[in-house]
Amino acid sequence: MDRILFQIIVLMICLNSFSQIKHPNVLFIAIDDMRPELNCYGKTQIISPNIDRLANEGVVFTRAYCQVALCGPSRLSLMTGMHPDGIKNYGMNKNNKIEWRDFRPGVTSIPEQFKNNGYYAIGFGKIYDNRLGIDENSSWDEFDEGWKGKYISPRSKKILAEAKAARNAGKEPTITRPAVDFYDTADESYTDGNIAKLAVDFINEYNREKPFFLAVGFNKPHLPFVAPKKYWDLYEREQIKLPKYRKPPKGKTSHTLSPYKEIESYISKVIIDEAKIKELRHGYYACVSYVDAQIGKIVEALNEKGELEKTIIVIWGDHGFKLGDYGEWAKATNLEVDARVPLIFRMPAKENAGTYIATPVELTDIMPTLCDIANIKIPSNAEGESLLPLFFNPEADFRPFALTQYARKEMAYSIRTKEWRYTEYVNKKSYETIEQELYRIDDNTLMEDENVEGKYPSVVKEMSKMLHDYIKTAPKWNGPQIPKK
Repeated sequence: MDRILFQIIVLMICLNSFSQIKHPNVLFIAIDDMRPELNCYGKTQIISPNIDRLANEGVVFTRAYCQVALCGPSRLSLMTGMHPDGIKNYGMNKNNKIEWRDFRPGVTSIPEQFKNNGYYAIGFGKIYDNRLGIDENSSWDEFDEGWKGKYISPRSKKILAEAKAARNAGKEPTITRPAVDFYDTADESYTDGNIAKLAVDFINEYNREKPFFLAVGFNKPHLPFVAPKKYWDLYEREQIKLPKYRKPPKGKTSHTLSPYKEIESYISKVIIDEAKIKELRHGYYACVSYVDAQIGKIVEALNEKGELEKTIIVIWGDHGFKLGDYGEWAKATNLEVDARVPLIFRMPAKENAGTYIATPVELTDIMPTLCDIANIKIPSNAEGESLLPLFFNPEADFRPFALTQYARKEMAYSIRTKEWRYTEYVNKKSYETIEQELYRIDDNTLMEDENVEGKYPSVVKEMSKMLHDYIKTAPKWNGPQIPKK
């Protein structure tokens, strides 16, 4: 049977299973720089009981991938359901802030589609990256980025003052700004606690007849790793493990790692020894636990309001982050640790609870999946595929790979199958191959260890053909261009 026809039949069966609530509410949770290193993903270091509980009551995708390992383009791709080439966005610039909607007419976003179909669309926090615009007029009935603040402890203020004094004296400080910090204070004293409060207040006060699409975007665990002290106190520093791979993959190419060294905008790399690695990881873990607690507050508000079992909850990360892996503290590559993200759906009435799906999927798949579950039309610009058939059959036939790409002087395309990660660096105009990488990904570590491109020529040939077939047929944006400053 034709694959597309089979999927349509399966999808119709799936949709009938969700007929009890025709238009459920949506709680759409974004978490910045979130690695899938939670108990629900088979890891034990991070304490995240609320996310783990939602995972146990929902559907977990263990191999979900962003389309660009960078905040702005990853989020824009997800929110429009379009691949980076389709929306033609690969980065953002704080010195050239834009409103993406001005340059992408005719594109429909996820909240916009829900708003156009009878939902009240409201967002808090970081959903889009504001350097690309938050699309306030089209995507939302109401949007509030929330109060923003990073450093409140006397210790942090002292470090900032010392760094300023050093620069005034013509010296380069080893700590430009704190990469970690904590303070014994209320959750709402930091940004994400404030965002959670806005969401809880909205749920408590909501009295409209129409269903809601509530988007909540948390800024942590993005650098700097700052959170209330009680979340730091959950961890013993000496028990925090060092990264397994502290050196780059064997056989890496000149393109494998990124020139973007995010940590160096906070502290000098020369001071990162084993003790500092553990301190930074401690901060990251504390931030995840902090965000987890905020998610718990929002879910409890839904429960108390009587809306929890009428609501689809989706939790996603925009990309990963290297916590000393390969000696790096950044994202911005096509490596597994940067591309792989958490993706969890919790259905009304806990339908399909406890389902784990190992098929490689994309964040672009969120748009058609939510639309299918909510019984609304999928926008024509969506390039992703509905994940709903996988909810009922985790082994169902699906697309052959998940795509991630990253633009530098060359374009780096990476495709992830169940066994392999193949990355090809091509000329942006001619698509001629510049360099290739092939990694067999171990199911336990889910990280690259050695580039085996020279050992498996037949696999390289097959994967390259698969990639170039995609490039030839994939939509490319030919409309208005984003001006360069």
